[in-house]
Amino acid sequence: MKRDQHKLETKNRVLKISRNLFVQQGYSKTTIKQISRKANITTGSLYHFFQNKEDILLHIVGDVVSKSAEISDVITGNENDPCLRFSLEIALQLEVILKFERIGEIYLAAYNSWQISKLIVRMGAERNEEIFKTYNPDFTAEDYYTRTLAIKGILHSFIDEFVHYRRIDDHKRIHSILEMILLIFNIPEKQIRRTINKTQRIIEKINLEHSPKFDISHLMDLIF
Repeated sequence: MKRDQHKLETKNRVLKISRNLFVQQGYSKTTIKQISRKANITTGSLYHFFQNKEDILLHIVGDVVSKSAEISDVITGNENDPCLRFSLEIALQLEVILKFERIGEIYLAAYNSWQISKLIVRMGAERNEEIFKTYNPDFTAEDYYTRTLAIKGILHSFIDEFVHYRRIDDHKRIHSILEMILLIFNIPEKQIRRTINKTQRIIEKINLEHSPKFDISHLMDLIF
């Protein structure tokens, strides 16, 4: 029992250290040797938990996707508005990326890995079906899968543009992404406008207030 607990603690320590290094110096510049040294374990011991650096990122991304959904649900509270939950979940991740460019680079590394992309699409398709099934009663699992692939492409392109070019206004960037994604799931245009406006008001509140609940830096810590 103690051995299992020690293994879990070591694994979580490796993930935490990896997150910090990825954010501080970038995913591409971080090495397995650096991670193992900071975690105070041998490289061989690290490979007992993870196959490679990509596998570490895979676990981190899984946590990020889950935590983003949880935080969105907490902020929206008891509101029975699945579109707002979804819109806020996406907007929160984008807002963190806009504030911390290194995190945008981490997302790009994840999107460029098909192994990690498969996880993102699978988790996204499941959540999208849960959120949008009332709007699309005839959709099959394949319908949600194909649309989630399209969403991945949209997010990948816009984050890539932000990291390397930045020709799009940040406000317009988030608005355009949310509008396109909600249209994919056949949400009525009036509801899309209402959802995006409400999402933007919440984001503005997050940017203006400095309480732990409404602070982008704190949200970054929660997500990453």
